[in-house]
Amino acid sequence: MTVMDYERVFWVVCITVLIVVGFNVVIYLGFRRESSSSEMIESLRRAAQQAKNPWKEEDASLSELSRLVSNLKPGDEKKGDVSDPSKDKLTSDD
Repeated sequence: MTVMDYERVFWVVCITVLIVVGFNVVIYLGFRRESSSSEMIESLRRAAQQAKNPWKEEDASLSELSRLVSNLKPGDEKKGDVSDPSKDKLTSDD
């Protein structure tokens, strides 16, 4: 290994140690700030669920849009009639 390789290894190790220490400090401060550990566990659980499906809200919005588009009548475009999607929401509850 050359001198440049040792320097690169040194920086990678330093950055990794800083990330790990920083993550642990954030967790420690989070536990100190929370009044109970159950609140902290619940917030970690919500974060894990968000990490599993980060586009959950967008998927729900797109499925709602898809449902509204499928409910459109084929003759509405030809008449130039623009329907209010909120009225469709009131009349067709799933």
